[in-house]
Amino acid sequence: MSSPSPKRLEPFAVPGGLRGTLARLPLPELLRELQAEAATGILSLTSGGARKALYLRGGRVVFAASNLPSDRLGEVMLREGKITPEQNEASVRALVQGRRQGRVLVEMGALSPDELWWVVQTQVREIVFSVFQWDEGQFHFEESVLPEKEKITVDLDVTALVLEGVRRMDPGGAVRARHPDGYLVVEKGEAPPEGLLHPWETHVLSLVDGEKSVLELCHESEVGEGQTLKALYSFLCAGIVRPRGRKVRALDQDFVPEDSVLAVLDSFNRMYRRVLAYMVKEVGPIAENVLAKYLNTVRESRPEVLAEVTLRKDGSLDEAAIERNLARLPEERRRASLVDALNELLYAELLAVKRTLGSDHESAIVRDLRPPR
Repeated sequence: MSSPSPKRLEPFAVPGGLRGTLARLPLPELLRELQAEAATGILSLTSGGARKALYLRGGRVVFAASNLPSDRLGEVMLREGKITPEQNEASVRALVQGRRQGRVLVEMGALSPDELWWVVQTQVREIVFSVFQWDEGQFHFEESVLPEKEKITVDLDVTALVLEGVRRMDPGGAVRARHPDGYLVVEKGEAPPEGLLHPWETHVLSLVDGEKSVLELCHESEVGEGQTLKALYSFLCAGIVRPRGRKVRALDQDFVPEDSVLAVLDSFNRMYRRVLAYMVKEVGPIAENVLAKYLNTVRESRPEVLAEVTLRKDGSLDEAAIERNLARLPEERRRASLVDALNELLYAELLAVKRTLGSDHESAIVRDLRPPR
C-alpha cells in the first residue's frame, strides 16, 4: 500500500504546489508562512536568469542551491579566505562524477571537516540572503520528500534568517514598499531567542506596548524612522510582533470628497493649512519644522504618493510633485492611494498637535476640521 501524499499547505495550496511572485509575497513573509506550517519540500526561486532553490525540513532551511557561479562552494571559500586560488583550481581539476569539491578539499588537507561544515552553512545562508535583495521574481514551493543526494546539510532557523535578511535589504528597494502603515498597532508576539536582536532592535522592540501605532513608535524611537520601520517589518515577518488592530482615525472618510483626485488633494490641503495656522498661533514658527518632521515619517511609508513632496510655507503640499508620483501608478489605484497617504499625513499632524500641545488642543482642531452635518 502506498503512503499518502504529503498534505498541501493552506491557505496557499494550488495545483502543483505553491506559486506566486515575490512582489506580492516577498521571501521573508513566504519563509515565515512555511515555518508556521512546518513545511518540508523545495522552494524554487527565479529572477531573470538566476535560479535558486531552498530545501526545507520541518519549516527549517537545511540546504540551498544556485545556478550562479558566485554562489558555488569554491567561490564562497575564496571570499571567506578559507582556500587559495591555487587550491580551488586544484580541487576543481580533481573532481570526478559523484565527488564534491568540499570532500576533495578535505582529502587534500586544505580544509578540516569542521571548516567544511562551516563553509557549507555560510554558502546556504548567503544564497538565502541574496534572494532577500530581489525586487521581483517568481517562487514555486513543492511539498515533497527531500532528495538524499545532499550528504552535508545544515539546520537554519527561519527567524534568524528573516531578521538578518531584512537587515541586509536595500532601504530603498522592496522593503520600503512593505513598511507597515502608520495606523497599525502592534503587540509583542513570540520572544526572540536570546542574543538574536541587535541592541538598536531591542530598543525598538522595547517601545512596543500594544497601544502605540507604528507612527507613534517611529516618533519615540531613537534610531530614526527608516530603521524603525525596517525593524518592525522584520519583527512582523518573524512573529516577534503581531498586528493588534488599527488606531481609529481622528477624521473618517466622510469628509473626503467623492470626485476627482485634484478635489481630494485640495480638500486635504485646506486642512493642512488650518493645522499649521493653529500650531503657529500656539507655538510660533517652529510649528513648520515640527510638521515637516512628521511628513518625513509618512513619506517613508507612502513613497508612491509622497516622494519628494514638501510642505509649503502655508502648510499645504506641492500638488505638482504629487501629480508626478500619481502618474506612475495605475489609474485605478490613484485615488485610493492618494486618500490613504493624505489621511495618514493628517493623522500624523494631529499626533504632532497632541504631542506638542496636548489632547485638548487635538480635540479642538478635530472639531474645527470636521465638515458641518
